Amino acid sequence: MKAPNAAVVLALLSEGASATSLGRHSPSVTCVSNSALAPWCMVLPESASDVSSIVKVLTKNDCPFGMRSGAHSAWAGANSIADGVTVDFGYMNTTTYDDEAKIARIRPGSTWGHVLSSLDPYGVTAVGGRVSVVGYSFYSSREGFACDSVANFEVVLGDGSIINANAKKNSDLFRSLKGGSGNFGFITRVDQYVVESNTMWAARQVYNTTQKNELFDAYFNFANNQSEDDASQNMVSYIYNADGFNLVAVLSNIDSSPEAAAFDEYMSIEPILSLSRVDLVSNLVVKSTGPAALGVYTTWLVGMTAHNRRVMDLINQAQIEYVEKMKEAAPDSNFVLHVQFQPVTCSIVDHSIAKGSNVLSLEDIVADGPSIMWLVEFTVDTLETQEQILPLCLEFRDAINHIADENGAQKNWDFLNYANGDQGPISMYGAKNVAFLQSVSAKYDRRQVFQRLRKTDFKLPE
Repeated sequence: MKAPNAAVVLALLSEGASATSLGRHSPSVTCVSNSALAPWCMVLPESASDVSSIVKVLTKNDCPFGMRSGAHSAWAGANSIADGVTVDFGYMNTTTYDDEAKIARIRPGSTWGHVLSSLDPYGVTAVGGRVSVVGYSFYSSREGFACDSVANFEVVLGDGSIINANAKKNSDLFRSLKGGSGNFGFITRVDQYVVESNTMWAARQVYNTTQKNELFDAYFNFANNQSEDDASQNMVSYIYNADGFNLVAVLSNIDSSPEAAAFDEYMSIEPILSLSRVDLVSNLVVKSTGPAALGVYTTWLVGMTAHNRRVMDLINQAQIEYVEKMKEAAPDSNFVLHVQFQPVTCSIVDHSIAKGSNVLSLEDIVADGPSIMWLVEFTVDTLETQEQILPLCLEFRDAINHIADENGAQKNWDFLNYANGDQGPISMYGAKNVAFLQSVSAKYDRRQVFQRLRKTDFKLPE
């Protein structure tokens, strides 16, 4: 680690920002790999004005910095920095509701759990996470992605100016921020249209591995017919942990209907454990899906394939093979290898387009039907174990991509929220969208502060 830049730290303090060494501040963490990166200091703004002052100090001193909001991503360097200053939004964590406009005003330090519970008294909810700290929404089939429900972004640019970006003002920046990550400025508030209901039905069902074929068939057929029921969603996971393998399905219906016809095939399969209820969305984001994977050392890897039943089986076979390799490489280790399938459908993308579109380029991905987003969550108990078997996990990721290639199912699209640091999700938005993002960056960030000095998260392709 380089010596701290004392001039930067003193300048930040003189601006009145709350600053602390890492040893004095314990932010929420996704994994030890992230929290182990110790910056020169962490600065905790309480307003957009604070952020503006901070940006001016950082740019004046050409100081490297990192951004930290909900600390979602699981790779080291996603939201923390070793040599520089981390701007931590932990103090900007409130959500307020404008009943007349039907808009939730969300500060960047909020988690979805906090957002949803803040909206409960008003009988509304937000298009946000299925787990309290993160997520692809229960509402995606009816509302699109969370970014598609945004009405306005408040942004602090690289020169310290505070602007708003929406469909009428700075509309090019507005579209860029719907998928472009932290490449254009510090987002200090998100104004999002709400859903005028805050209850739903959800179930977490556990099955014996001998029921895999039945369960995979149910998932596959559900996704084929999801356009007929945009209130219902499903995802399926095959999980290895210290107790062995198990199968899990997460089912949900935003109209609070557990008997929706979309679930008939699932309901014909007897689970060994079922947890289901109608409840507030804020309660169900944890109860139905379990806590987020906050393991000691966590790696997420993601990709997308065509909606191909054979590919699901081949990925599952590869998972079983790699679990054995990992056990052989580290016999005394404690690790979890979790593979999740979730559908990305035409319905999700159609709603995105209807709301003004984003830069994700998914309309090309689902042009010939639904796709399978696969997510590998790899969690280990010690750094030594990670060093022993993480290379095998990365090999497993490569094996999945090889399976997709060999079966003509490769979609070449990685979901940024789930991607690992060695992936390049923004480059997969297509040449036209990448060129658009680069032009917006040149327009709003003339000194390229968020390409040169920002050291966290994914940058625009060069």
